[in-house]
Parts: sequence; structure tokens; C-alpha cells
Amino acid sequence: MSTAGTVAGENGRSNTNLSSAQAPPNDSSIPVRLPSTPNNAYSANRIRRIWPCVAPSGYVRCLNVAGRWAVHGTTQIPLLVWHPAQAGAAQAAAERASQARNAPVEVVSREDANWLEGRQIQVFTDACEPALLGSAAQSEARARRLRTEADKLAAFSLIVRAASTAADQEAFAEVGRAAAQALRAKFGGGSITSTFAWLAGQAGRDALQSVLAGEVELSGPLSLREVVEAAELARKAERLREEG
Repeated sequence: MSTAGTVAGENGRSNTNLSSAQAPPNDSSIPVRLPSTPNNAYSANRIRRIWPCVAPSGYVRCLNVAGRWAVHGTTQIPLLVWHPAQAGAAQAAAERASQARNAPVEVVSREDANWLEGRQIQVFTDACEPALLGSAAQSEARARRLRTEADKLAAFSLIVRAASTAADQEAFAEVGRAAAQALRAKFGGGSITSTFAWLAGQAGRDALQSVLAGEVELSGPLSLREVVEAAELARKAERLREEG
């Protein structure tokens, strides 16, 4: 489910963001930030959150120029924003997006003093209208690769969480046996050791960034926050293993 919200800054100046209200753990929100001064970083004390449409996972996903929901923007695919005086236009855009996507979209505020126009964010123009209506198509090969990596990210995170909560060595061994069986069936092989190494390594970091940037949807029962925590657990475990 997608939603959008309105942001009011100091001295009554409005700033606008799009996001998803009451989103399930893996759904998206669209935060749209409005720079009070173009090409400058946002000042947190100038933007006040009015409608905090935050998914249960704790991560707000926002509409980007590719029409996908992302936690953050990139130089290649920035998040869409509206200037403070464009609150009405942002609300109208949210309504068009809601109708096209058959899901509620609201305007929300985000506070991030590091966002820069032309980098993480882009001010909405008529040329961005297709992003409201749906996501841009990816090549079949790219979509397949991203899907495979996102599936690994979700499955490996589940295994890392299970292994990290094992009460004793016997329970850990049981997790290992179950993980090996599941990994063999889905990915052709693997173990707890290789799972931790993948999540902690470059492949795992790239897969997580693809999800955060909205290039691919996260699958599986874990929320985005839980996947991020699992990746951090894997990195800590790998550091301890290397140091030991």
C-alpha cells in the first residue's frame, strides 16, 4: 500500500513528501522533501514532520524517479520532492498516483540534512509524471539478477537470525542441518558459514543496497529492518571470526 503526506517547515513554509500509510513490513512509503534553498543540504530544523507514514519495519520508502519505492535516493535514481510552495501540487500528484496504482498514496515529510538536490533528490516536473503512474521497466536479465540476489538476501538473513538465536550448540547444529537442506533445494547448496560470509561480503551489501534503493522488492517473512539487522550480525560475526 502506498501513501503520501505534507510537510510544514518553520514560519509556516510547507514541504512535501510521498509515502505509504499503514504499510506492511515490506511495503513502500514515499517521503518527498522540499528544499528551502535549492542545491543546499536540507536543514533538519526547517522541516517538521506532520504525517509520519512509517512502515512497521521502521523504514520509510519513498517514490523515486523510476516510479519505485526506496529508502534513499541515488545520483542515478533520486527521490522525488516538491518545494514548500507546491504542497497543493504534491497532494494532486499523490491523488493521481493513488488512482493509477489502485493504492492510497499520501504526502509525508522526511528529515535528512544530508539530502542534496541533484543527488539524492529531484524536484518534481511534468517530465516525472510517468513515475506517479508506475515503475519503469527493467531489462529481463537485470530484473532476474536482482530478484535472485534479493531472494538470497531474504533467505540468508532468515538463516543468520535463526543461527544467532540458537540456545546451545545442539540447537545451532539443527539450524545448520535445516539451512543446508533449504539452501540446497533453493540455491543448489550452501551452509551457515557461507551464508554469513555472503551477507557480510560485497555481494550481500550490493543486494541490500538494491533493496534500499528500490530496484527490487524484498521477499520473505522478514521486515526490512530485520534484514538490515541480520546483515549487521553477519558482518560482526565475520569480523570476530577473522580476529580469532
